[in-house]
Amino acid sequence: MLTSSVYPDEAAFRAETRHSLEEVQKPRQKFCSRYGGAEVKTKPTPLALAAILGLLSGPATTAQDVQKNVVYVCNGERLVIDSCNMRDLSDTSTCMVGHPDTILPNGLMKYTTETRGALKKLLPSCKQPTADQVARAKAFEKKQNDLYEANVKKANEENDAIEARAQQVMTGKKPQTPDERTMARCISSGRLPASCTGNALLGAFSQMLTSVLPTDPNQAATSGDLAGPKMAGVFQGAGNWRLEFLDQGVLVNCSVLAPDQHFYKLDLKAGHSTITIDTTPRPLVLTLKSDGTIAGPGPVIIDGVIVSGSSGGGSTPGHMETTTTAQEHTVSRDPGVSDQNLSLHPNTLTGTETTYSTTSTYVPGTTTAPHANFAPKRVSCPALNLSSKGASVGAETMQTDLLKTMFGGDKGPPTPPGIRMHGIYAAPTGFSVQFFPESVILGCGPDAARAYPYAVVAGGPKTSIQIGAPDHPLTLYFNPDGSLDPGGSGPYQVHGRIITGQDNNDNMTFAPLEQTCNLGPLTPSKSIPSTGGTATTITAGVGARGAGAANGAGTISTVAAPLGNATLSVVSGLPAQPGTPNPLAGRPYLLLRDSYANTLAKAGVTVPAGVSPYKYVATSCANRSPDCQRMMDAVKAAAISAIRADANGAGTLPGVPPGTYYLMISTIYNKKPLVWGQALQLKAGPNSVTLDQQSATPLD
Repeated sequence: MLTSSVYPDEAAFRAETRHSLEEVQKPRQKFCSRYGGAEVKTKPTPLALAAILGLLSGPATTAQDVQKNVVYVCNGERLVIDSCNMRDLSDTSTCMVGHPDTILPNGLMKYTTETRGALKKLLPSCKQPTADQVARAKAFEKKQNDLYEANVKKANEENDAIEARAQQVMTGKKPQTPDERTMARCISSGRLPASCTGNALLGAFSQMLTSVLPTDPNQAATSGDLAGPKMAGVFQGAGNWRLEFLDQGVLVNCSVLAPDQHFYKLDLKAGHSTITIDTTPRPLVLTLKSDGTIAGPGPVIIDGVIVSGSSGGGSTPGHMETTTTAQEHTVSRDPGVSDQNLSLHPNTLTGTETTYSTTSTYVPGTTTAPHANFAPKRVSCPALNLSSKGASVGAETMQTDLLKTMFGGDKGPPTPPGIRMHGIYAAPTGFSVQFFPESVILGCGPDAARAYPYAVVAGGPKTSIQIGAPDHPLTLYFNPDGSLDPGGSGPYQVHGRIITGQDNNDNMTFAPLEQTCNLGPLTPSKSIPSTGGTATTITAGVGARGAGAANGAGTISTVAAPLGNATLSVVSGLPAQPGTPNPLAGRPYLLLRDSYANTLAKAGVTVPAGVSPYKYVATSCANRSPDCQRMMDAVKAAAISAIRADANGAGTLPGVPPGTYYLMISTIYNKKPLVWGQALQLKAGPNSVTLDQQSATPLD
């Protein structure tokens, strides 16, 4: 039995945890920096969102037509142009204007938003800034621009190095280490890079702790080395009851007891799931109810500990430390001086002179916090009725979030409280499932992988794991021997990807890696299968299961459920650069029932005059405008067929009724965003179109 540390607040926990994690991180920094994946952000998006946001990428202009950071006097009031929209230089774009003469009740200067066109009309009639003000503002802007350009150059060099390493891996010129391959698989599956790196370091941290913690051979269900179910989250209730589930056990406290760590066993019997905790004088047997709450009889007697005081700790005052440094110099002897305190060189008029310098440095004092002392205590606690609602964040969640924050990444979705899974299960066919707190990676062979949310459903005739793959949901059933039954042996298509580099927004880019494996019994495994799977034709929204659900209830065509017999084959006419994939590789190809502009108009979206609808949507979504979701929904509703291009930029859209349709395709070529949206008259049978620069519209 272990007694947990008592942290007075979250800051204390983070301080102690950060030190431990930094020690674990040191031997792995070489791997992380070598791969480079932890420094970028990958944001997987739905098909329509990928098509829309793909239009945004492109070099941003730094030109401007209003002078910023100088004072104009307009109608007796001072105005300062703070910033302007630099992606849109039209008169309808906006600028942030400061009003130094108007101070708000909160003590801050008033700001308003004005259009660029309004400022162009107003500012010439105002008292202009002095030449000195303009010169200082321009000097400041130049300094900022120089710093920006230097950072861009540095970032581009780093991105080029990352892409070069990725290309070496893709072309087989450089084999990946096991750590690099694991990291690439995790990121390409769709999990956040910060989560992938955080899990890797947390695994090392857990292994370090496991080496010094006592183990219980009867508690395989909570061992971090074996695959299986486990509990997650914090549950609390009346009587100061609190259960905090950790990777290696559970912290238990009730009444006046301090948190005390115990082992537990999770038994997922049909219709009756129980948690048995090794408390004394008798084990605590709890029922996990179908609504996610935990219940148990009472009152119960618990042996635990209480804080009986503290000891240790203290501080030392700061002090000055003096260091004397000797330095030798070769100098020429002055014949007129009898003694220069020189060490003469033989047969020369030169010698070595020694000088001494003294420096003093202030060394700050140190403070060591006292540690808590514990004493045994037996208490009587009431019956348990525990819920995760309103419970505070647990130490394990804080630890994981801290790891992600250390790598500058998003925290991502929180771990759902209740039954979760961990570890790897694999079938002889090469199919595998790898569980993480927030998601599960479905895999086929060593590299094709995709992450989805999952839920463990207990209490029915048979406990199951429901995996939320949109186009091919999968349910796994627990067998008495600890294996997982996928409910069949047919083929299952994994929509994997491979990393191809980075786009102009520093997001990783991917190409499809579609693989199909036969399903089969899944048993715990220490590693991902090194072989297995066959390449599959890339299709949109079609898997081994659930093809009917993927066609939007009959609104979008799929290979399994086509809406007509007119097919469209799209071929890339953009030449690939040496050593890089085709610019259209892996891009979403959408076929719309109406033009892009009409699709937005029907949804009530007003595009400003003179502004490209593609650019307007991309800018709105990049700025997180409330209209973004409405625009995406409109595109989804207008889509009748869709496909992802293969590695050569080719793909055949599932059949539609003969008629007139509109393409929606975008990419980056020669660092320029291009879009295709032309009308196509499709006849019954096969149709084809080649995409090149001449048929594209640049978005400058």
